[in-house]
Amino acid sequence: MKRDEELWGKTLALLKERVSYREYNTWFEYSLTFVRFNKAAGVLNLEVPTDLHQKKISLKYLTQIEMAASEVFGEAVTVRLTLPGAPGQGKAPIRIIDEEGEIIFNPLYTFDNFIVGPNSQFAAKAAQTVAGAPGQIYTPLFIYGKPGLGKTHLINAIGIHIRENFPKLKVLFVSSETFTEDFVNAAMHKKVNAFKEKYRSVDVLLIDDIHFISEKEKTIEEVFHTYETLYSLGRQMVFSSDRAPEELLGLDERLKSRLGAGLRADIQAPSYETKVAILMKKADVFGVPENREGLAEVISFIAENIKNNVRDLESALKRVIAMAEITERPLTKAFARESLVDMIKLGPGGGPNIKDIKNVVAAHFGITVQDIDSDARYRHFAFPRQIAMYLSKELTDLSFPKIAKAFNKDYSTTHYNVKKIEKEVEKDEELRKIVDGLFGVLREEY
Repeated sequence: MKRDEELWGKTLALLKERVSYREYNTWFEYSLTFVRFNKAAGVLNLEVPTDLHQKKISLKYLTQIEMAASEVFGEAVTVRLTLPGAPGQGKAPIRIIDEEGEIIFNPLYTFDNFIVGPNSQFAAKAAQTVAGAPGQIYTPLFIYGKPGLGKTHLINAIGIHIRENFPKLKVLFVSSETFTEDFVNAAMHKKVNAFKEKYRSVDVLLIDDIHFISEKEKTIEEVFHTYETLYSLGRQMVFSSDRAPEELLGLDERLKSRLGAGLRADIQAPSYETKVAILMKKADVFGVPENREGLAEVISFIAENIKNNVRDLESALKRVIAMAEITERPLTKAFARESLVDMIKLGPGGGPNIKDIKNVVAAHFGITVQDIDSDARYRHFAFPRQIAMYLSKELTDLSFPKIAKAFNKDYSTTHYNVKKIEKEVEKDEELRKIVDGLFGVLREEY
């Protein structure tokens, strides 16, 4: 909690540099109070003093706050503004208590708020079935699909439904990162028994992004034994991942087999019609009237140009609405295009492929594509190679295994290089300028 408050303080400092002195004093410094950060759901809860503050900040500043918080916290952050005594925008969050404090589900990630389309119909039905009869039908449930398609929403919805309808059941929802951190801390402080009790005594265990335990041998072993214990007791388990169990590299075959032993439900990219429905729902959540002039035109433009990611759909709509409020301009297709210039690939080719990325990076650093593809470890070649891998992950829809193959490297090396640049670009201003420049060239030319 203390670390999260410190990060919020740094977020405020960053916002102070980005808004006027008058705006900061009026809407930020004395109007936003840190409540808590739910790392599992990526939700930053802030309290505002009045309805006016909630409405004004939501419409005009929310995107700026979320962007700044995401930079400082080092992950995608969604901000929830609540009034005193009414957390969760009027709806009380669902709380689960453990020895570390509260784990709070995102109150907006419910089944009612999940837009079901042909791409997600089976996964949504499976999630609802599990939530209605935990431990009785499908365990484990394994939900998989590319990032940003709604896996975390569904796993939250399962937990919320179970807590509301089966209050006596003990539910634990964590990300794989939290599971790993808990295990490492338990091992360091000789509290492994307490760790086992925490994870193996629950009635429902929900683990988000299980693929991130790849290559973590001790964590994999602990997940396996936790699985075995809960399965033998007939407890409900739900896992989410960005790929199917058999495609999870860096996991032993035993765990892959267990993860795939229950019901698998994949989520595909939404159709145009589903994206429009999602955006209309999001507009309602943002308080934008359905009949607002230009809204349908903007939603159609976003649905056509944000190709796969539901999370990006929400972010794009939020940005256009916020920019319209800030600049006092009407909602139009042209305005949406202008507002989303750095989010939407509007180049002639619809976006670069890995060959394009290698060519642009090689030209920038004065080396050849053969140098990037080589095994040479000299920084003169290795650094551009790492950046090319990072750009490939950011600008294409390819998985880590496919990117690794394109660079003639193994999965662990590729994953390490991408994560290394991800972390360094947050701290190194010169590197950020290089990467931003390369982003600009690739988006403009392809």
